[in-house]
Amino acid sequence: MTIGQVLFKQAAVNYNKIGTPYDISVLGILIIAGAMYIASSGLWVWALRYVEISKAYPYFALGFVFVPLLGAWLFGEVLTIRYGLGVLLIIAGVVMTGSS
Repeated sequence: MTIGQVLFKQAAVNYNKIGTPYDISVLGILIIAGAMYIASSGLWVWALRYVEISKAYPYFALGFVFVPLLGAWLFGEVLTIRYGLGVLLIIAGVVMTGSS
């Protein structure tokens, strides 16, 4: 899902530059992002066959770590110290809930 979010952002950037959602650089990326969401949903269902949802679900929170980091790296978005502190709390929460 993380890559899907980054692709949605890229589609939005391309849309702003081009001005139409029907260009391949917008529509094509949206289709790929949607396919990534479908694939990740399938992988999620597969994973839940082997892992309890209470153990697996906290790892979704890591998207709140990786998506903004990729946004900063790929799109030049600015991250703050508060964001860094929040990331530490998220990681601590995932570790605590994932190992219980």
